[in-house]
Amino acid sequence: MPPPVLLLIVGVLLLLIRVLHLASKAGPPRLFCRDTTNNRRVIKLCPKLTENYIPPLLWGKSGHVQTIIYGKMGRINSPFPRGQRHSVLMPDGATSTFDVFEPTSEHPSGQDYSLLICPGIANSSESLYICTCVHFAQEQGFRVAVLNHLGALRDVPLTSPRIFTYGDTAEYGAMVDRMRELYPGHTAIGVGFSMGGNQLIKYLGEHPDHQKKFLCALSCCQGYDVERAVPALMSWEHLRRIYVWAMTLNMQGLLRFHQNALFSPEVCKKNRWDFDLEKIFQASSLLHIDREYTVKRGGFKTLQEFYRWCSSSQYIQNIDIPVFILNSMDDPLIPCDLHDVPKKFARVKDNVIFATTDHGGHLGYFEGEMVIPETITWLDKIVVQYTNAAIAVYGKRGSLAF
Repeated sequence: MPPPVLLLIVGVLLLLIRVLHLASKAGPPRLFCRDTTNNRRVIKLCPKLTENYIPPLLWGKSGHVQTIIYGKMGRINSPFPRGQRHSVLMPDGATSTFDVFEPTSEHPSGQDYSLLICPGIANSSESLYICTCVHFAQEQGFRVAVLNHLGALRDVPLTSPRIFTYGDTAEYGAMVDRMRELYPGHTAIGVGFSMGGNQLIKYLGEHPDHQKKFLCALSCCQGYDVERAVPALMSWEHLRRIYVWAMTLNMQGLLRFHQNALFSPEVCKKNRWDFDLEKIFQASSLLHIDREYTVKRGGFKTLQEFYRWCSSSQYIQNIDIPVFILNSMDDPLIPCDLHDVPKKFARVKDNVIFATTDHGGHLGYFEGEMVIPETITWLDKIVVQYTNAAIAVYGKRGSLAF
Protein backbone atom coordinates (compact mmCIF):
# COMPACT_ATOMS: atom_id res chain seq x y z
CA MET A 1 0.00 0.00 0.00
CA PRO A 2 1.51 3.39 -0.99
CA PRO A 3 2.55 5.56 1.98
CA PRO A 4 0.13 8.45 1.10
CA VAL A 5 -2.84 6.05 1.13
CA LEU A 6 -1.68 4.54 4.41
CA LEU A 7 -1.32 7.99 5.94
CA LEU A 8 -4.81 8.87 4.74
CA ILE A 9 -6.29 5.74 6.30
CA VAL A 10 -4.50 6.40 9.59
CA GLY A 11 -5.68 10.02 9.51
CA VAL A 12 -9.29 9.01 8.94
CA LEU A 13 -9.12 6.46 11.76
CA LEU A 14 -7.64 9.02 14.15
CA LEU A 15 -10.34 11.50 13.15
CA LEU A 16 -13.08 8.93 13.80
CA ILE A 17 -11.56 8.08 17.18
CA ARG A 18 -11.63 11.77 18.09
CA VAL A 19 -15.05 12.62 16.65
CA LEU A 20 -16.75 9.51 18.02
CA HIS A 21 -14.81 9.65 21.31
CA LEU A 22 -13.88 5.99 20.90
CA ALA A 23 -11.07 6.33 23.43
CA SER A 24 -13.48 7.55 26.11
CA LYS A 25 -14.11 5.02 28.85
CA ALA A 26 -17.56 3.97 29.97
CA GLY A 27 -18.26 4.64 33.62
CA PRO A 28 -21.05 4.86 36.18
CA PRO A 29 -23.08 8.02 36.73
CA ARG A 30 -21.76 10.72 39.04
CA LEU A 31 -24.15 11.18 41.93
CA PHE A 32 -24.80 14.42 43.76
CA CYS A 33 -26.88 13.98 46.87
CA ARG A 34 -26.82 14.26 50.63
CA ASP A 35 -25.58 11.24 52.55
CA THR A 36 -28.91 10.26 54.09
CA THR A 37 -30.28 6.87 55.00
CA ASN A 38 -33.05 7.12 52.40
CA ASN A 39 -30.70 8.19 49.62
CA ARG A 40 -28.38 5.30 50.41
CA ARG A 41 -31.31 2.89 50.31
CA VAL A 42 -32.54 4.25 46.98
CA ILE A 43 -29.07 4.03 45.43
CA LYS A 44 -28.67 0.46 46.68
CA LEU A 45 -31.96 -0.46 45.04
CA CYS A 46 -30.89 1.20 41.76
CA PRO A 47 -27.97 -0.83 40.34
CA LYS A 48 -27.97 1.38 37.23
CA LEU A 49 -26.74 4.26 39.38
CA THR A 50 -23.55 2.42 40.40
CA GLU A 51 -22.88 0.28 37.32
CA ASN A 52 -21.15 1.47 34.15
CA TYR A 53 -23.44 2.88 31.49
CA ILE A 54 -22.14 1.20 28.34
CA PRO A 55 -23.35 2.78 25.07
CA PRO A 56 -22.92 1.09 21.67
CA LEU A 57 -19.18 0.79 21.12
CA LEU A 58 -18.79 2.27 17.63
CA TRP A 59 -20.96 5.39 17.96
CA GLY A 60 -22.59 5.57 21.38
CA LYS A 61 -19.89 7.70 23.01
CA SER A 62 -20.73 10.64 20.77
CA GLY A 63 -23.44 12.84 22.22
CA HIS A 64 -24.15 14.19 18.75
CA VAL A 65 -24.72 10.75 17.24
CA GLN A 66 -26.90 9.65 20.16
CA THR A 67 -28.97 12.82 19.88
CA ILE A 68 -29.30 12.67 16.10
CA ILE A 69 -30.32 9.01 16.10
CA TYR A 70 -32.90 9.72 18.80
CA GLY A 71 -34.13 12.81 16.95
CA LYS A 72 -34.39 11.24 13.48
CA MET A 73 -35.14 7.58 14.27
CA GLY A 74 -36.56 7.68 17.76
CA ARG A 75 -35.91 4.14 18.92
CA ILE A 76 -34.90 0.88 17.24
CA ASN A 77 -37.78 -1.56 16.65
CA SER A 78 -39.97 0.65 18.81
CA PRO A 79 -43.27 -0.81 20.03
CA PHE A 80 -46.38 1.27 19.52
CA PRO A 81 -48.68 0.65 22.49
CA ARG A 82 -52.34 1.51 22.23
CA GLY A 83 -53.91 3.73 24.85
CA GLN A 84 -57.22 5.38 25.66
CA ARG A 85 -57.39 9.07 24.75
CA HIS A 86 -58.95 11.53 27.16
CA SER A 87 -59.79 15.20 26.63
CA VAL A 88 -59.97 18.09 29.07
CA LEU A 89 -61.54 21.42 28.14
CA MET A 90 -59.36 24.18 29.54
CA PRO A 91 -60.78 27.50 30.85
CA ASP A 92 -59.73 29.37 27.70
CA GLY A 93 -61.43 26.84 25.41
CA ALA A 94 -58.30 24.85 24.55
CA THR A 95 -58.74 21.09 24.34
CA SER A 96 -55.93 19.28 26.13
CA THR A 97 -55.53 15.57 25.51
CA PHE A 98 -53.63 12.75 27.16
CA ASP A 99 -53.43 9.01 26.57
CA VAL A 100 -53.66 6.33 29.26
CA PHE A 101 -51.93 2.97 28.85
CA GLU A 102 -52.95 0.24 31.26
CA PRO A 103 -50.33 -2.12 32.75
CA THR A 104 -49.88 -5.46 31.03
CA SER A 105 -48.85 -7.18 34.26
CA GLU A 106 -49.39 -6.62 37.97
CA HIS A 107 -46.91 -4.48 39.84
CA PRO A 108 -44.75 -6.61 42.19
CA SER A 109 -46.12 -4.70 45.18
CA GLY A 110 -49.70 -5.49 44.23
CA GLN A 111 -50.49 -1.77 44.43
CA ASP A 112 -51.79 0.69 41.83
CA TYR A 113 -49.15 3.07 40.44
CA SER A 114 -49.31 5.51 37.53
CA LEU A 115 -46.46 7.25 35.74
CA LEU A 116 -47.66 10.67 34.59
CA ILE A 117 -45.35 11.67 31.72
CA CYS A 118 -44.75 15.16 30.39
CA PRO A 119 -42.82 14.74 27.09
CA GLY A 120 -40.29 17.00 25.38
CA ILE A 121 -40.87 19.93 23.04
CA ALA A 122 -43.59 19.30 20.42
CA ASN A 123 -43.82 15.66 21.56
CA SER A 124 -46.73 13.42 22.46
CA SER A 125 -47.70 9.85 23.30
CA GLU A 126 -46.83 8.98 19.69
CA SER A 127 -43.16 10.03 19.98
CA LEU A 128 -41.08 6.87 19.71
CA TYR A 129 -38.94 7.43 22.81
CA ILE A 130 -42.18 7.84 24.76
CA CYS A 131 -43.55 4.64 23.21
CA THR A 132 -40.60 2.54 24.38
CA CYS A 133 -40.77 4.00 27.89
CA VAL A 134 -44.51 3.40 28.06
CA HIS A 135 -44.23 -0.19 26.78
CA PHE A 136 -41.45 -1.07 29.23
CA ALA A 137 -43.30 0.52 32.17
CA GLN A 138 -46.49 -1.36 31.26
CA GLU A 139 -44.59 -4.63 31.37
CA GLN A 140 -43.28 -3.72 34.83
CA GLY A 141 -46.79 -3.21 36.19
CA PHE A 142 -47.29 0.54 35.79
CA ARG A 143 -50.18 2.42 34.31
CA VAL A 144 -48.86 5.30 32.20
CA ALA A 145 -50.53 8.58 31.25
CA VAL A 146 -48.85 10.78 28.63
CA LEU A 147 -49.68 14.41 27.99
CA ASN A 148 -50.00 15.43 24.34
CA HIS A 149 -48.67 18.97 24.08
CA LEU A 150 -51.11 21.41 22.52
CA GLY A 151 -50.62 21.36 18.76
CA ALA A 152 -48.25 18.38 18.73
CA LEU A 153 -50.85 15.95 17.34
CA ARG A 154 -52.00 16.97 13.89
CA ASP A 155 -55.17 14.91 14.12
CA VAL A 156 -56.25 16.88 17.21
CA PRO A 157 -57.35 20.37 16.12
CA LEU A 158 -56.72 23.40 18.29
CA THR A 159 -59.95 24.75 19.79
CA SER A 160 -58.39 27.99 21.00
CA PRO A 161 -55.67 30.24 19.54
CA ARG A 162 -52.96 28.72 21.71
CA ILE A 163 -50.12 26.23 21.27
CA PHE A 164 -47.79 24.77 23.93
CA THR A 165 -45.05 26.85 25.55
CA TYR A 166 -41.91 25.85 27.47
CA GLY A 167 -43.29 26.80 30.87
CA ASP A 168 -47.06 26.33 30.76
CA THR A 169 -48.11 23.77 33.38
CA ALA A 170 -51.90 24.04 33.10
CA GLU A 171 -52.35 21.07 30.76
CA TYR A 172 -50.14 18.81 32.87
CA GLY A 173 -52.06 19.86 35.97
CA ALA A 174 -55.34 19.10 34.22
CA MET A 175 -54.09 15.59 33.38
CA VAL A 176 -53.02 15.04 36.99
CA ASP A 177 -56.44 16.06 38.30
CA ARG A 178 -58.36 14.01 35.74
CA MET A 179 -56.25 10.94 36.56
CA ARG A 180 -57.22 11.33 40.21
CA GLU A 181 -60.86 11.25 39.14
CA LEU A 182 -60.39 8.24 36.86
CA TYR A 183 -58.22 6.25 39.29
CA PRO A 184 -58.94 7.54 42.82
CA GLY A 185 -56.88 4.80 44.46
CA HIS A 186 -53.71 5.17 42.42
CA THR A 187 -50.38 6.64 43.50
CA ALA A 188 -48.85 9.06 41.01
CA ILE A 189 -45.22 9.39 39.95
CA GLY A 190 -44.28 12.43 37.87
CA VAL A 191 -41.92 11.92 34.91
CA GLY A 192 -40.65 14.69 32.63
CA PHE A 193 -38.35 14.56 29.61
CA SER A 194 -36.45 17.62 28.34
CA MET A 195 -38.94 20.52 28.14
CA GLY A 196 -41.41 18.27 29.94
CA GLY A 197 -38.95 17.92 32.82
CA ASN A 198 -38.88 21.69 33.13
CA GLN A 199 -42.68 21.83 33.15
CA LEU A 200 -42.98 19.02 35.70
CA ILE A 201 -40.54 20.62 38.14
CA LYS A 202 -42.19 24.01 37.68
CA TYR A 203 -45.63 22.49 38.30
CA LEU A 204 -44.49 20.82 41.51
CA GLY A 205 -42.84 23.98 42.80
CA GLU A 206 -45.66 26.35 41.93
CA HIS A 207 -47.84 25.27 44.85
CA PRO A 208 -47.30 22.89 47.81
CA ASP A 209 -50.63 21.18 47.11
CA HIS A 210 -49.32 19.96 43.76
CA GLN A 211 -46.70 17.86 45.52
CA LYS A 212 -49.29 16.11 47.68
CA LYS A 213 -50.53 14.38 44.54
CA PHE A 214 -47.23 12.54 43.95
CA LEU A 215 -45.03 9.96 45.60
CA CYS A 216 -41.92 11.20 43.75
CA ALA A 217 -40.77 12.80 40.50
CA LEU A 218 -38.14 12.23 37.81
CA SER A 219 -36.74 14.91 35.51
CA CYS A 220 -34.52 13.84 32.61
CA CYS A 221 -32.42 16.01 30.27
CA GLN A 222 -33.96 19.39 31.05
CA GLY A 223 -32.24 22.79 31.02
CA TYR A 224 -33.68 24.46 34.17
CA ASP A 225 -33.07 28.10 33.23
CA VAL A 226 -34.36 29.19 29.82
CA GLU A 227 -32.96 32.71 30.16
CA ARG A 228 -29.43 31.37 30.68
CA ALA A 229 -29.79 28.56 28.15
CA VAL A 230 -30.80 30.71 25.19
CA PRO A 231 -27.44 32.49 24.68
CA ALA A 232 -25.68 29.10 24.69
CA LEU A 233 -28.21 27.66 22.24
CA MET A 234 -27.64 30.59 19.91
CA SER A 235 -23.90 29.88 19.75
CA TRP A 236 -22.08 27.47 17.43
CA GLU A 237 -20.34 25.72 20.31
CA HIS A 238 -21.10 21.98 20.15
CA LEU A 239 -23.11 22.81 16.99
CA ARG A 240 -26.04 23.96 19.13
CA ARG A 241 -27.14 26.48 16.52
CA ILE A 242 -27.83 23.65 14.08
CA TYR A 243 -30.03 21.84 16.59
CA VAL A 244 -31.95 25.04 17.30
CA TRP A 245 -32.43 25.57 13.57
CA ALA A 246 -33.92 22.06 13.24
CA MET A 247 -36.25 22.66 16.20
CA THR A 248 -37.23 26.01 14.69
CA LEU A 249 -38.25 24.38 11.41
CA ASN A 250 -40.34 21.85 13.34
CA MET A 251 -42.03 24.61 15.35
CA GLN A 252 -42.73 26.61 12.19
CA GLY A 253 -44.29 23.50 10.66
CA LEU A 254 -46.70 23.22 13.60
CA LEU A 255 -47.55 26.93 13.46
CA ARG A 256 -48.24 26.67 9.73
CA PHE A 257 -50.41 23.59 10.20
CA HIS A 258 -52.49 25.36 12.86
CA GLN A 259 -52.27 28.75 11.16
CA ASN A 260 -56.01 29.27 10.82
CA ALA A 261 -56.64 28.66 14.53
CA LEU A 262 -53.67 30.76 15.64
CA PHE A 263 -53.44 33.62 13.16
CA SER A 264 -56.77 34.11 11.41
CA PRO A 265 -57.80 37.78 11.01
CA GLU A 266 -60.82 37.18 13.25
CA VAL A 267 -58.69 35.72 16.05
CA CYS A 268 -56.07 38.45 15.87
CA LYS A 269 -58.67 41.23 15.75
CA LYS A 270 -60.61 39.79 18.68
CA ASN A 271 -57.47 39.53 20.83
CA ARG A 272 -55.80 42.70 19.48
CA TRP A 273 -52.75 40.80 18.35
CA ASP A 274 -50.47 42.25 15.71
CA PHE A 275 -48.27 39.42 14.47
CA ASP A 276 -45.79 39.75 11.63
CA LEU A 277 -46.26 36.34 10.01
CA GLU A 278 -43.40 36.89 7.60
CA LYS A 279 -40.98 37.32 10.49
CA ILE A 280 -42.43 34.31 12.31
CA PHE A 281 -42.19 31.95 9.35
CA GLN A 282 -38.81 33.22 8.22
CA ALA A 283 -37.28 33.08 11.69
CA SER A 284 -33.99 31.22 11.95
CA SER A 285 -34.27 30.41 15.67
CA LEU A 286 -36.80 29.73 18.41
CA LEU A 287 -35.69 32.97 20.05
CA HIS A 288 -36.98 34.95 17.07
CA ILE A 289 -40.27 33.03 17.09
CA ASP A 290 -40.61 33.73 20.80
CA ARG A 291 -39.94 37.43 20.25
CA GLU A 292 -42.39 37.77 17.36
CA TYR A 293 -45.10 35.39 18.59
CA THR A 294 -44.90 33.80 22.04
CA VAL A 295 -44.15 36.94 24.02
CA LYS A 296 -46.93 38.89 22.31
CA ARG A 297 -49.37 35.99 22.56
CA GLY A 298 -48.70 35.54 26.27
CA GLY A 299 -48.86 39.21 27.15
CA PHE A 300 -45.29 39.42 28.44
CA LYS A 301 -43.47 42.74 28.42
CA THR A 302 -40.09 41.36 27.37
CA LEU A 303 -38.45 38.17 26.15
CA GLN A 304 -36.49 37.98 29.40
CA GLU A 305 -39.70 38.15 31.44
CA PHE A 306 -41.15 35.28 29.44
CA TYR A 307 -38.04 33.13 29.81
CA ARG A 308 -37.88 33.72 33.58
CA TRP A 309 -41.53 32.75 33.85
CA CYS A 310 -40.82 29.54 31.93
CA SER A 311 -37.81 28.41 33.98
CA SER A 312 -38.12 25.67 36.58
CA SER A 313 -35.07 27.14 38.34
CA GLN A 314 -37.44 29.73 39.81
CA TYR A 315 -39.48 27.02 41.55
CA ILE A 316 -37.28 23.98 42.14
CA GLN A 317 -36.26 24.91 45.70
CA ASN A 318 -39.93 24.76 46.75
CA ILE A 319 -40.10 21.00 46.16
CA ASP A 320 -39.96 18.66 49.15
CA ILE A 321 -40.99 15.29 47.71
CA PRO A 322 -38.30 12.81 46.52
CA VAL A 323 -36.84 13.79 43.14
CA PHE A 324 -34.43 12.11 40.74
CA ILE A 325 -32.74 14.36 38.16
CA LEU A 326 -30.61 13.22 35.22
CA ASN A 327 -28.39 14.98 32.70
CA SER A 328 -25.69 13.85 30.28
CA MET A 329 -22.34 15.64 30.14
CA ASP A 330 -22.26 15.25 26.35
CA ASP A 331 -25.77 16.57 25.75
CA PRO A 332 -25.26 19.00 22.85
CA LEU A 333 -28.37 20.99 23.80
CA ILE A 334 -27.95 21.46 27.56
CA PRO A 335 -24.78 23.32 28.65
CA CYS A 336 -23.13 21.76 31.70
CA ASP A 337 -23.07 25.21 33.32
CA LEU A 338 -26.80 24.79 33.94
CA HIS A 339 -26.15 21.77 36.15
CA ASP A 340 -25.51 24.18 39.01
CA VAL A 341 -29.29 24.36 39.53
CA PRO A 342 -29.85 20.66 40.35
CA LYS A 343 -26.54 20.47 42.23
CA LYS A 344 -27.65 23.25 44.56
CA PHE A 345 -31.05 21.58 44.93
CA ALA A 346 -29.44 18.24 45.82
CA ARG A 347 -27.17 19.91 48.40
CA VAL A 348 -30.05 21.26 50.47
CA LYS A 349 -32.67 18.50 50.19
CA ASP A 350 -32.45 15.13 51.93
CA ASN A 351 -34.37 13.16 49.30
CA VAL A 352 -32.94 14.44 46.01
CA ILE A 353 -30.47 12.61 43.76
CA PHE A 354 -28.89 14.37 40.79
CA ALA A 355 -27.01 12.07 38.39
CA THR A 356 -24.81 12.92 35.42
CA THR A 357 -23.49 10.46 32.86
CA ASP A 358 -20.49 10.94 30.57
CA HIS A 359 -22.48 9.71 27.57
CA GLY A 360 -26.08 9.59 26.43
CA GLY A 361 -26.61 12.79 24.45
CA HIS A 362 -30.03 14.42 24.61
CA LEU A 363 -32.63 11.74 25.38
CA GLY A 364 -30.50 9.12 23.64
CA TYR A 365 -29.08 6.77 26.26
CA PHE A 366 -28.90 3.86 23.86
CA GLU A 367 -27.34 0.63 25.09
CA GLY A 368 -25.80 -2.12 22.99
CA GLU A 369 -22.66 -4.00 22.12
CA MET A 370 -21.29 -2.68 18.83
CA VAL A 371 -23.64 -1.03 16.32
CA ILE A 372 -27.28 -2.07 16.75
CA PRO A 373 -28.70 -0.71 20.02
CA GLU A 374 -31.28 -2.38 22.21
CA THR A 375 -34.92 -1.31 21.94
CA ILE A 376 -35.17 -0.56 25.66
CA THR A 377 -32.69 2.15 26.61
CA TRP A 378 -30.73 2.91 29.75
CA LEU A 379 -33.10 5.85 30.26
CA ASP A 380 -36.19 3.62 30.14
CA LYS A 381 -34.64 1.27 32.65
CA ILE A 382 -33.54 3.96 35.11
CA VAL A 383 -37.02 5.51 35.13
CA VAL A 384 -38.57 2.21 36.22
CA GLN A 385 -35.70 1.28 38.53
CA TYR A 386 -35.70 4.56 40.43
CA THR A 387 -39.50 4.52 40.67
CA ASN A 388 -39.49 1.05 42.21
CA ALA A 389 -36.76 2.11 44.62
CA ALA A 390 -38.75 5.17 45.65
CA ILE A 391 -41.82 3.00 46.17
CA ALA A 392 -39.81 0.72 48.46
CA VAL A 393 -38.26 3.60 50.42
CA TYR A 394 -40.99 6.24 50.41
CA GLY A 395 -44.06 4.10 49.71
CA LYS A 396 -45.98 5.08 52.81
CA ARG A 397 -46.17 8.64 51.50
CA GLY A 398 -47.98 7.37 48.44
CA SER A 399 -50.66 5.67 50.56
CA LEU A 400 -51.40 9.03 52.22
CA ALA A 401 -51.51 11.04 49.03
CA PHE A 402 -55.17 10.38 48.21
